[in-house]
Amino acid sequence: MNVKYNEKSMKHFRKWAEDKNPFLAATSLMIAGFSQECFKLFESVRKGKRIEGDIPLPSLKTWFKLYHNPNRIGKALLNAIGNINDDMAKEADIFENLLKGAKQLQKMTGEQFQTEWGKILPDDKEKIIEDGHRTIEEYMEYVINDFAGETNEDEGKEFLKNLTKPEFIFFIRVMVPCFSLYGMYPIELLRRAQNGDDDALEKLIRLDKSIIFEPKISEIIHQAQAMKKRGKMSLIKKAFSNSPRVKMEMKTIKCHLGGLISHLSIGMKQKITAADISRLYDALARDMGIDEVDPDIGDMASEVFEKAIQRARVMWNIIPIQDKK
Repeated sequence: MNVKYNEKSMKHFRKWAEDKNPFLAATSLMIAGFSQECFKLFESVRKGKRIEGDIPLPSLKTWFKLYHNPNRIGKALLNAIGNINDDMAKEADIFENLLKGAKQLQKMTGEQFQTEWGKILPDDKEKIIEDGHRTIEEYMEYVINDFAGETNEDEGKEFLKNLTKPEFIFFIRVMVPCFSLYGMYPIELLRRAQNGDDDALEKLIRLDKSIIFEPKISEIIHQAQAMKKRGKMSLIKKAFSNSPRVKMEMKTIKCHLGGLISHLSIGMKQKITAADISRLYDALARDMGIDEVDPDIGDMASEVFEKAIQRARVMWNIIPIQDKK
């Protein structure tokens, strides 16, 4: 193994992880530890900055396809997170290999697995099990070392370079604000607007100015202008001149990320409860020397936090974890 193990490092997190699948616990740490980077990204967008830099936006054809293909966005998000630095790239490789192995097992029936496993020699079986444990332990230590290490400014810049993908831009600028404000995916809001819902049309244009070029929306605007529907044209003009008021607090971001942890754990059939996610944030606050409880979600009632996790979990259905057969 290429990483050093230090049992004193992140002791509160290690305590939290004791009764959990080590792979899932490490992945939960990686996700929860991403909150600061997420906050910076959303703040940049809120202030009107282009996180993708001075490059052209994706073509309208590509942009509108993203409304209809949320799974493509989910896959791109996992790839982007894995490109922060060398350690994170290694984490992503291990993560991907472990998921591939899990998917292969899911395709087998119990009888098929027993048949294949029976063909393996006893010594080889022992080696397979040892290699699996070693891989998961290595993954855990990579994640812990990365979380506990000092922040590198160059690594942050390198991460931003990887955010130029259309999927990530769409996720930050359209999907998350849409879900946070309206509790639905952009495609649902688009369909309502296409079907004549003026309220949905106004919300959609506030959210994404480019949507006026979508063929059906463009036709709605064209007809409203021709028929001199002053009320609708006034609504459209006002929406185009304004943006939705999105206040993305750290509390909201941590709930969103907690929803991803919940989604992954359910996909692996080892559910991590909302209470456990709250305890994870508390453990990280103690390990970082901040406080005994997480300062952002510590004042949330357990019922409120649980509902927030449930809402956020729905959004992360864009990431397919297992075959639904």
